[in-house]
Amino acid sequence: MNFFQLLLLGYRNYFKGVQFLIKHKLYWFVLFPMVLFAGIYWLGHYFESMEYSVKKELEESGAHIESLNGLVWMTIKMLFFDALYIIFTKFTMYIVVIILSPALSILSEKIEEILTGNKYPFNFWQLVNDIKRGARIALRNIFWEYFVIVIVMGIAAFFGGTLKSIIIFSIPVMIGFYFYGFSFMDYINERRRLNIQQSIYFVSKHRGLAIAVGSIYSIFFLSFFYVFRGFENLATDTGTQLLWGTILGITFVLATVAPILAITSATLSMHDLVDLSKNEYAIKKEVLGEKKEETKKIETTENPQLAPPEEDKSEANDASEEE
Repeated sequence: MNFFQLLLLGYRNYFKGVQFLIKHKLYWFVLFPMVLFAGIYWLGHYFESMEYSVKKELEESGAHIESLNGLVWMTIKMLFFDALYIIFTKFTMYIVVIILSPALSILSEKIEEILTGNKYPFNFWQLVNDIKRGARIALRNIFWEYFVIVIVMGIAAFFGGTLKSIIIFSIPVMIGFYFYGFSFMDYINERRRLNIQQSIYFVSKHRGLAIAVGSIYSIFFLSFFYVFRGFENLATDTGTQLLWGTILGITFVLATVAPILAITSATLSMHDLVDLSKNEYAIKKEVLGEKKEETKKIETTENPQLAPPEEDKSEANDASEEE
């Protein structure tokens, strides 16, 4: 598939994903990002208020600070809360991918099981490794995303006016599309036992799909972020507050379903690409059924009491004679 076919595949599977989640009653997974998302933004704005109070304290007591140590300590406090605010707002999309990795991994496995019959028996240490891998991928993507953004900002400095604004706003956002999509596709690549380098190569060859998956995820998140930031500055009349309150509620719902829809689209799309039923590392339902039957037979042989009662042969003979 070429770039645009992969792009279309990802978008199409977002729509299919909504139907899939409803049909198979997997929509309850949205509760995980809903709780997490609300908590992250509450913490982010808590740290913002703390940063503001430290700034105010610094301004008020600046003239009364008697030593350099006091000034340094106040500055460190301000920078600390400023950094926490940035982490819990600017990096929210990556934090969600890291913290939700167990839930997203389980959901992706359930979708694959419905599609193919593949089963992945629960393994605690595998779950820990999945979380570690998700964190490594997210940190790697953060580094490369912002490295590219710095280069773009440097190039934009040579332009002016509207063109500069377009470059600064649009290109970093589109770069993010790819890296967010990469994070979701890696859940499936991990089950295919691709190492991180192999996963990077695979996603780079299917970047259209990564951009499609990451773009909807990003747009849903950013829509809530910008509406939420601007909501406090709106007019206080009832009509305006009611209108934008409704928009804020809608964008919040979109933001909370974003990671669930993204992992669903990624799983459906990867199945279309590589046929996940051929994954040699998965266990088929039939195989599991056969193993259960074998276990049951062994238990019956070792313990005859577990065997079902045999039909009384004499009664059967008497019945045949009467006939």
